[in-house]
Amino acid sequence: MLRLESIEEPVSKENLFIQKSIMNSDPFFNQIVVSKAYLNDEDIEKENKQNLELGAKYFYIKQDDEPIGLIHFLPKNPYDNHTWIGLLIIHKEYQRNGLGGYALRLLENKLKGQNIDKVRLCVQNGNDNGSAFWNKNGFTKISTSTDGHNNQIDIYEKIFV
Repeated sequence: MLRLESIEEPVSKENLFIQKSIMNSDPFFNQIVVSKAYLNDEDIEKENKQNLELGAKYFYIKQDDEPIGLIHFLPKNPYDNHTWIGLLIIHKEYQRNGLGGYALRLLENKLKGQNIDKVRLCVQNGNDNGSAFWNKNGFTKISTSTDGHNNQIDIYEKIFV
Protein backbone atom coordinates (compact mmCIF):
# COMPACT_ATOMS: atom_id res chain seq x y z
CA MET A 1 0.00 0.00 0.00
CA LEU A 2 1.36 3.39 -1.01
CA ARG A 3 1.07 6.35 1.36
CA LEU A 4 2.54 9.76 2.06
CA GLU A 5 4.35 10.24 5.35
CA SER A 6 5.25 13.70 6.59
CA ILE A 7 8.98 14.29 7.10
CA GLU A 8 9.23 16.21 10.35
CA GLU A 9 12.96 17.02 10.12
CA PRO A 10 14.01 17.08 6.45
CA VAL A 11 17.57 18.14 7.34
CA SER A 12 18.32 15.46 9.95
CA LYS A 13 21.24 13.13 9.12
CA GLU A 14 18.93 10.14 8.74
CA ASN A 15 16.54 11.99 6.42
CA LEU A 16 19.36 13.44 4.34
CA PHE A 17 20.71 9.90 3.87
CA ILE A 18 17.31 8.63 2.68
CA GLN A 19 16.71 11.62 0.41
CA LYS A 20 20.20 11.31 -1.09
CA SER A 21 19.53 7.64 -1.87
CA ILE A 22 16.29 8.52 -3.67
CA MET A 23 17.68 11.55 -5.50
CA ASN A 24 20.92 9.87 -6.60
CA SER A 25 19.04 6.90 -8.03
CA ASP A 26 18.20 9.17 -10.99
CA PRO A 27 21.39 11.05 -11.99
CA PHE A 28 19.76 12.26 -15.24
CA PHE A 29 17.16 14.21 -13.24
CA ASN A 30 19.85 15.74 -11.00
CA GLN A 31 21.93 16.70 -14.03
CA ILE A 32 19.01 18.53 -15.65
CA VAL A 33 18.01 20.35 -12.46
CA VAL A 34 21.33 21.21 -10.75
CA SER A 35 23.92 20.35 -13.43
CA LYS A 36 25.37 17.64 -11.19
CA ALA A 37 24.64 13.91 -11.50
CA TYR A 38 25.10 13.03 -7.83
CA LEU A 39 24.15 15.14 -4.82
CA ASN A 40 25.88 15.13 -1.45
CA ASP A 41 24.38 15.81 1.99
CA GLU A 42 25.34 19.48 1.80
CA ASP A 43 23.59 19.94 -1.57
CA ILE A 44 20.37 18.44 -0.25
CA GLU A 45 20.57 20.23 3.10
CA LYS A 46 21.07 23.62 1.43
CA GLU A 47 18.12 23.07 -0.93
CA ASN A 48 15.92 21.81 1.91
CA LYS A 49 16.73 24.80 4.13
CA GLN A 50 15.87 27.22 1.31
CA ASN A 51 12.59 25.42 0.66
CA LEU A 52 11.71 25.21 4.36
CA GLU A 53 12.25 28.98 4.71
CA LEU A 54 9.58 29.39 2.03
CA GLY A 55 7.21 27.08 3.94
CA ALA A 56 7.72 23.78 2.07
CA LYS A 57 6.10 20.60 3.37
CA TYR A 58 8.07 17.37 2.85
CA PHE A 59 6.70 13.83 2.50
CA TYR A 60 8.13 10.43 1.83
CA ILE A 61 6.27 8.27 -0.61
CA LYS A 62 6.24 4.96 1.21
CA GLN A 63 5.39 1.53 -0.04
CA ASP A 64 4.58 -0.41 3.09
CA ASP A 65 7.28 1.04 5.37
CA GLU A 66 9.96 1.63 2.74
CA PRO A 67 10.57 5.17 1.42
CA ILE A 68 10.54 4.83 -2.37
CA GLY A 69 10.05 8.48 -3.26
CA LEU A 70 9.91 12.05 -2.13
CA ILE A 71 7.45 14.93 -2.54
CA HIS A 72 7.61 18.47 -1.34
CA PHE A 73 5.25 21.33 -1.99
CA LEU A 74 4.78 24.97 -1.06
CA PRO A 75 1.26 25.64 0.21
CA LYS A 76 1.66 29.28 -0.84
CA ASN A 77 4.60 30.29 -3.01
CA PRO A 78 5.57 33.80 -1.83
CA TYR A 79 6.37 34.84 -5.40
CA ASP A 80 2.88 34.27 -6.83
CA ASN A 81 0.69 33.11 -3.89
CA HIS A 82 -0.11 29.79 -5.59
CA THR A 83 0.49 26.27 -4.34
CA TRP A 84 3.51 24.68 -6.02
CA ILE A 85 4.84 21.14 -6.18
CA GLY A 86 8.59 21.53 -5.80
CA LEU A 87 9.54 17.90 -6.27
CA LEU A 88 8.00 14.52 -6.95
CA ILE A 89 10.57 11.80 -7.50
CA ILE A 90 10.33 8.02 -7.32
CA HIS A 91 13.47 5.94 -6.73
CA LYS A 92 14.69 4.69 -10.13
CA GLU A 93 14.07 1.03 -9.10
CA TYR A 94 10.34 1.76 -8.70
CA GLN A 95 9.75 4.03 -11.71
CA ARG A 96 7.49 3.07 -14.60
CA ASN A 97 5.04 1.16 -12.39
CA GLY A 98 2.34 3.82 -11.97
CA LEU A 99 3.56 4.71 -8.47
CA GLY A 100 4.30 8.35 -9.35
CA GLY A 101 0.75 8.87 -10.60
CA TYR A 102 -0.67 7.18 -7.52
CA ALA A 103 1.51 9.32 -5.22
CA LEU A 104 0.39 12.43 -7.11
CA ARG A 105 -3.27 11.52 -6.54
CA LEU A 106 -2.55 11.12 -2.82
CA LEU A 107 -1.00 14.59 -2.77
CA GLU A 108 -3.85 16.08 -4.79
CA ASN A 109 -6.38 14.64 -2.32
CA LYS A 110 -4.38 16.16 0.54
CA LEU A 111 -4.38 19.55 -1.20
CA LYS A 112 -8.09 19.39 -1.99
CA GLY A 113 -8.70 18.59 1.69
CA GLN A 114 -7.01 21.92 2.47
CA ASN A 115 -9.37 23.72 0.04
CA ILE A 116 -6.62 24.23 -2.52
CA ASP A 117 -8.18 24.35 -5.99
CA LYS A 118 -5.10 24.36 -8.22
CA VAL A 119 -1.40 23.59 -8.14
CA ARG A 120 1.58 24.64 -10.21
CA LEU A 121 5.03 23.20 -10.89
CA CYS A 122 7.93 23.58 -13.26
CA VAL A 123 9.71 21.16 -15.55
CA GLN A 124 13.22 21.83 -16.78
CA ASN A 125 13.64 21.88 -20.56
CA GLY A 126 15.08 18.55 -21.65
CA ASN A 127 13.16 16.57 -19.05
CA ASP A 128 10.89 14.94 -21.63
CA ASN A 129 9.84 12.14 -19.25
CA GLY A 130 8.81 14.74 -16.68
CA SER A 131 6.79 16.71 -19.24
CA ALA A 132 5.04 13.54 -20.41
CA PHE A 133 4.26 12.51 -16.80
CA TRP A 134 2.70 15.85 -15.88
CA ASN A 135 0.72 16.07 -19.15
CA LYS A 136 -0.58 12.53 -18.63
CA ASN A 137 -1.73 13.51 -15.14
CA GLY A 138 -3.80 16.50 -16.23
CA PHE A 139 -1.32 19.37 -16.00
CA THR A 140 -1.26 22.04 -18.71
CA LYS A 141 1.69 24.20 -19.70
CA ILE A 142 0.83 27.83 -18.93
CA SER A 143 4.14 29.67 -19.45
CA THR A 144 7.91 29.48 -19.62
CA SER A 145 10.53 31.01 -17.36
CA THR A 146 13.90 30.42 -15.70
CA ASP A 147 14.32 28.59 -12.36
CA GLY A 148 16.61 29.33 -9.41
CA HIS A 149 19.38 27.31 -11.05
CA ASN A 150 19.11 29.41 -14.23
CA ASN A 151 17.48 26.56 -16.20
CA GLN A 152 14.87 27.19 -18.87
CA ILE A 153 11.60 25.79 -17.53
CA ASP A 154 8.01 25.24 -18.52
CA ILE A 155 5.42 26.09 -15.89
CA TYR A 156 2.46 23.73 -15.59
CA GLU A 157 -0.82 24.07 -13.74
CA LYS A 158 -3.67 21.77 -12.80
CA ILE A 159 -7.04 23.05 -11.69
CA PHE A 160 -8.92 20.60 -9.47
CA VAL A 161 -12.54 19.99 -10.42
